[in-house]
Amino acid sequence: MTDYYAVLGVSPGDSVAVIKERYRKSAKQYHPDLHPGDKAAAERFTQIAEAWEILGDAGRRAKYDAERRKNASNSAGKAGREKASATDVDFADLMGRFDAFFGKATDSAAKKQNVNPLDATDLFEKFMGYKK
Repeated sequence: MTDYYAVLGVSPGDSVAVIKERYRKSAKQYHPDLHPGDKAAAERFTQIAEAWEILGDAGRRAKYDAERRKNASNSAGKAGREKASATDVDFADLMGRFDAFFGKATDSAAKKQNVNPLDATDLFEKFMGYKK
């Protein structure tokens, strides 16, 4: 979903007058007549016009804001579920790594778990989200 507020450089709490002023300034800046042959400027102008069509109309803006909030809450829920699954821990593996790190495991146990007893990087990756 396109963030029309970001396209115009305004915030959701801004009035229609502020949005209209920003639209006019941006549209003038990127107008195709001022940039003949510049496809990037033409594309930007199209985005600006589309943003104004939505945010300049009270009914369309209300629908857009509702959809935007819905998407934001869905994204937050999805991120929470992903984070929860990323922190699922195999405690037997954890204890084996802990023992190997602190030298309580035999060499064969450390080899079996494929753990360097002097390297705690994988523990940080698992619990702190640290990645090299």
